[in-house]
Amino acid sequence: MAPKTLKPITGCLAISIAFLYSVSVAACGWGDTDETLRLAFFRAEAPGMAKFSPFYYSDHYFNQYEIYSTADRWRNCREWQQKLGDAVVLEHIYELQYNTVPERFQLAYQSGTLKTEFKGNTFIKALLLPKNKGLLEYFEFAKQMEYFQNPHNSKWESWDDSGEERYWDREQDFAEQGQKSAATILAQVAKKLPQVKDAFLQQRYAFMLIRYGETAKVPALYDRYFTNSNTILQNWALLFKAYATQDKAEQNYYLSRVFDLCEEKVIAVMQWFNINETERTLAYTKNDHEKAVILPIAAMRNPGRALDQIERINRLWPQSVYVNMLVGREINKLEDWIFSPKMLTSGPDIYSEYVYEKEYARARRQNLKNDLAYLARLKGFVKNVYPQTQSATKDYLLSCLSHLSFMDDSIADGYRYANAISNNAPASVKVQKSVELALVAAKQGKLSDVAVQQKLYEAIQQLWANTEADEAKSLYTFLKVLSSEYNKAGDMATAGLLFLKADNYKYYYGYYSDGLSVENQPANYSHIAYFDRLATLKDIDNLVDIISDKNKSPFYTFISNGVTTDVNFYLDLKGTIAFRQNKLKEAFEIFKAIPKSYYKEQDPYSGYYTSDPYYPSVLDYALTEVERKVVYDFDKAEFVKQLIGLQEKTDAESYLKLGHAYYNLSYAGSYWKMISYYQGYMYYDAYFGHMAKLKETFQSGNYANLTLAKYWYNKAYKKAKNKEQKAMAALMLHVCTKHSNFSFHRHWWDNKPRNLSSDKWVGAFYSTYKKTGTFKKFSCPEMEMYLK
Repeated sequence: MAPKTLKPITGCLAISIAFLYSVSVAACGWGDTDETLRLAFFRAEAPGMAKFSPFYYSDHYFNQYEIYSTADRWRNCREWQQKLGDAVVLEHIYELQYNTVPERFQLAYQSGTLKTEFKGNTFIKALLLPKNKGLLEYFEFAKQMEYFQNPHNSKWESWDDSGEERYWDREQDFAEQGQKSAATILAQVAKKLPQVKDAFLQQRYAFMLIRYGETAKVPALYDRYFTNSNTILQNWALLFKAYATQDKAEQNYYLSRVFDLCEEKVIAVMQWFNINETERTLAYTKNDHEKAVILPIAAMRNPGRALDQIERINRLWPQSVYVNMLVGREINKLEDWIFSPKMLTSGPDIYSEYVYEKEYARARRQNLKNDLAYLARLKGFVKNVYPQTQSATKDYLLSCLSHLSFMDDSIADGYRYANAISNNAPASVKVQKSVELALVAAKQGKLSDVAVQQKLYEAIQQLWANTEADEAKSLYTFLKVLSSEYNKAGDMATAGLLFLKADNYKYYYGYYSDGLSVENQPANYSHIAYFDRLATLKDIDNLVDIISDKNKSPFYTFISNGVTTDVNFYLDLKGTIAFRQNKLKEAFEIFKAIPKSYYKEQDPYSGYYTSDPYYPSVLDYALTEVERKVVYDFDKAEFVKQLIGLQEKTDAESYLKLGHAYYNLSYAGSYWKMISYYQGYMYYDAYFGHMAKLKETFQSGNYANLTLAKYWYNKAYKKAKNKEQKAMAALMLHVCTKHSNFSFHRHWWDNKPRNLSSDKWVGAFYSTYKKTGTFKKFSCPEMEMYLK
């Protein structure tokens, strides 16, 4: 008896669970970061700005462009060359200093084979001269300290340790070999230093004591050996003096001097600089120049509007490289604030009610108004400083003005400023000029014009040619902006391809391959996500024409490559759109034209259509084991044809079949894939735009609210000739009513039923039709809670 009792109770849980939980559960897992999606294609640089690239505007603490500079290392090598003579090749010094692991040098030094081990190296040749014995001894000492402090620089580590060896472990290795430890060597150097007469060696030994010795002794060593120095070591030593300084404002001051004087340590400075002590730090400065270095460091950490800070800096040091960099940073902020909300389409990433979306839209409108006002202020500032700017920077400021003009739709001004950029402009400014002129062409010309498209293609090629200079973010954004322009022009086919092509470039960090050819792209929802939201039937026709064209223009060849798939996938979307719009005859013709082999072999969703579309999936619990194993041979065209035929009939059984079919075509049924490519919320919504409101319109509201299912069940109930038909219609009307009490687009944890009270259909099912076979097969105790 237990199985008979358990069957309806267990099975009926399907109904109660369907009522109590929405299927609109947000997908968990990987997703794009804000920085990945951020739009930015102002990438022009003025001379001297590259040093500050780690601090260009970014959602991350530091941006992810190439941020490592070797300028200070080369300066150190030049100082060695100056000491040893021009016969020493600069690259040979660099090779020994920075590309040679210490073990290799030490073994050659100890065995007397330096000349053969580094054959042809002019730096080694000079160090081996008798007059340079002291320099060789220092260099060997420096390599020993490198060994102690940098355990990963070992030629043995790939096979005798995991790369985690610590410097004190290495000291133990040396002790076992009867050699001196780092502490012993440093102590000997400290005693030796006062006797060293050569200023070059004196500073280098002093720096090693500062770098590796006791922190408490650093300030005195610096003051004695580096106060009047102008070498690269002075800048490096000052960083360690800053580390050893307790007063935060004084420490900031030393850090700011390092920031201004060398490139390699700018990130270290930014990590240590205390922004809260900025004003107090100014008291340590000796002139306006030093003030104009401290203030930018604080401004570079400001994620909000920084124009007031920029104006203050410009008064202290007019048209400085810091002002140029910070202006570019403000432009990137404005791109993020203005472009991203308009062109990424997504709105808030998670929401539970549309009221939140309305609040977001209202805030976005106000923010846009404020941001455009701020843009006008920034543009006015750049206009004012431009006439007094040095010629080397004028082209950069023209690119700033051109881009700001594009952003506030002053297209004629944008063209004028871009056209004024000279042929002698830096490479990045020339690329920016090309982009700005292409944007003007897109705004002023006809986007369908071949000449305009060729101009856009040429700008794209310039950006692509500069991806090694970190222009991929620019290319990503440029394509997104073009997509927006084609969207506004009503060309959704081109807009969608541009949108998808942009996606190829958002992950670029130093390397990119332009993707697979069209033939090698397996069908994926990402191929159609844009069109699923925005395309009409005519748009899909245009898209298929573009993809099928064997003689594409360079523009369409570029935007199609790597982002398209089998045209039948797009035709299936076209049929789905027609089906959503209840254009059954048109949907039938579209599905019929798609080869059956496509659905059997290539359709990524074919596995969803295996059950009987005329049996409500909510009642699956009543199926026998044999019935559960039956695989339905489903054909989309045939199914739509059957619906057309059923709608021409007027009997209760046909109405019931239609009710069952439309129930299964809703979000709660088993054939929802015929209407929507996913049920609730997925990460596609964050990138391509939310579909919740759109889904509420599918099939006259049936997908979200089961309107057509209820319509046909009502007709079946009225037309029924026996109690079995009425019982089934009443049961399913109760099911549809309860589904309507839930919001299909909300997260399950936020999805409380609007009403759990009784409805007339469950009452009728438990009274009038209690003795029917339908009641005996499908009733269960859990349904009784709706009788109260």
